Amino acid sequence: MRGDKPMPTELKLLRMTGKKAEKLARKITPTPGPLIDPPDWLTPEQMREWNYVIDNAPRNVLKRIDKAVLAGFIVAHDTHRKACIAMAQTELLVKSPTQGLPLQNPYLPIVNRQMLLMTRVASELGFTPCSRARIDASAVPTREASDWDDIAAG
Repeated sequence: MRGDKPMPTELKLLRMTGKKAEKLARKITPTPGPLIDPPDWLTPEQMREWNYVIDNAPRNVLKRIDKAVLAGFIVAHDTHRKACIAMAQTELLVKSPTQGLPLQNPYLPIVNRQMLLMTRVASELGFTPCSRARIDASAVPTREASDWDDIAAG
């Protein structure tokens, strides 16, 4: 079993002394530019959702490399929305076509599965409250070196 989730570099920088933080900040490799352009195969509803997510995502988190993952989130959200609408037009229990026995609505497993997929991807992309606390990619405040840092360094 794996241990705790790795701590984001930004949190490590906040908890370090000035000189150590500067060293680590120099080692950070820049990631490709921000994610803006949606895939051309999305439907108009999915394009609207893409724009909403891009506008409301945590700052500086989504990069171009995340395009496929975000597209998967958008498709799962769209499928979830469609299944919810279809399920709302019927009852939770429906009659089987052959014997007339009550069965679970066939849209319910679709709704549940898409919600699980969306939750997993949302956590990875920093969309959930817990992941936003873990992944704070806003501007990393750098601490000025103080006399105490010089004393601690020896």
